[in-house]
Amino acid sequence: MSQIEKRKKTPEEADTQLRSLYSPGKLKLIRKSPEMLTVGQRLRRERQLRKLSLENMANLLSISPSYLGALERGDRPLTKTTLARVHDRLNLSYDYILEGRPVTGTMITQYVREAPSYNTHHNLDVLLNVCNPTELEACYHLVHTFLADLRRNETQYQ
Repeated sequence: MSQIEKRKKTPEEADTQLRSLYSPGKLKLIRKSPEMLTVGQRLRRERQLRKLSLENMANLLSISPSYLGALERGDRPLTKTTLARVHDRLNLSYDYILEGRPVTGTMITQYVREAPSYNTHHNLDVLLNVCNPTELEACYHLVHTFLADLRRNETQYQ
């Protein structure tokens, strides 16, 4: 074993860290299962997790802050146009936005194939989110080794 070993956080330490980052109201929303939230609450949760202000997220989605606030409160319906923007600009699946269902391992191939507008970062995120810890660590080492080799070879040929 290495002397410098990364220690896993205990649930209490993780909870303390979350409490230092978020207010009690935000923590309640973040801890709730996405399936138990309304569409507006899921939008607010995503905004808070990404540490975006109402104005910043509204600008990202090309809507007014008042409309976004009304969406989050459930006072206004989500239009098809806004739904498409949330999907494209926040890289969220329609299943997650509308129903709170995360993408599972069995859905990945179909999900990525049906969503050609998703960027590579999102596709990697989808793949990595369904990995168990062992697979995730193996993926990290694989990508790290590949990139190091690629960058070393690029400098040799320049």
